Amino acid sequence: MKRFSVIMLAVLAFAAIACEKPVDPDMPAINWASNPSFSQVELAPGLDGSVSVSAPGKIDMFTITLGLGEYALLANPHIGLSSNKGSASKSPVFDLVDDTTTAAFLKKLGITAGSGLRGKTLASLDLVAVFNALIEGQVVSNNSSFTMKIDVRDQAGKTATATAKFHFTSAPTLYWDANPNFEVVNLNDPQKALKIRVNAPGKIDKLTVKLENGADPKLMTYIQNRTTGSTTIIDLIGDEKVGDSFKGYFPAGATVSGKVDVTLDFGFMYSQKYDMSASTNVFTITAVDKNGKTTTAQAKFKL
Repeated sequence: MKRFSVIMLAVLAFAAIACEKPVDPDMPAINWASNPSFSQVELAPGLDGSVSVSAPGKIDMFTITLGLGEYALLANPHIGLSSNKGSASKSPVFDLVDDTTTAAFLKKLGITAGSGLRGKTLASLDLVAVFNALIEGQVVSNNSSFTMKIDVRDQAGKTATATAKFHFTSAPTLYWDANPNFEVVNLNDPQKALKIRVNAPGKIDKLTVKLENGADPKLMTYIQNRTTGSTTIIDLIGDEKVGDSFKGYFPAGATVSGKVDVTLDFGFMYSQKYDMSASTNVFTITAVDKNGKTTTAQAKFKL
């Protein structure tokens, strides 16, 4: 029985190999070196969106269908062929060969496009550069997803297709409810809430509060005495000393790292003002999330 099983496994393995279709070396191919499986990736700083196309049978058609959802209309100014323009229910299409308007847009991004692509055997494009150019100046909703479907056909009618999938997480945001425009706070005026909320959908990786040069000398000393190395940078994750030094005002360590929401309370400035002379004191808050997205803002206090 055991011998029969071994024979059957060998027969099945041979059959499987025999049934595999040989790879046609003349077929067009689409390759994303940094993401060969075209799995979904996060739109984060440093993302490599370089895709290469090979077509031994020479390129005849080369398009990108842009799954931009609610942002579909952003592509239309860069499309000359009316049939390729997007709408609320239709994805826009970039024709890299026959649309001169699209070609002009892509050439500005350093991407070779236009009728000169027809007959070529190699081409390349940067999907991230295309996406970033389209959404420049736009506020993109957190937790958004996008696709870019690449289609290539050669002069023999052979085709290749691949779909790049992207996810977008918003960068950290700083909110100061009592002072939404982050205006200078006069410490001699009636007291207001000095609580600043840090919201990071991509989870906090680094959070620092730096007292800038030019601040009141006694305030500088106050901060330096509460940080490792007597620095004016309050590192809320990397500096263990900070946790105890600013307890009750700033969270630190595990209560910050990997969190989505934390609150910084600069209320200590009201008690410190009695040791300070006339001055303007600027704290730069820097939040970096797990995707490498960074946001900064300044909290300013004067006497």
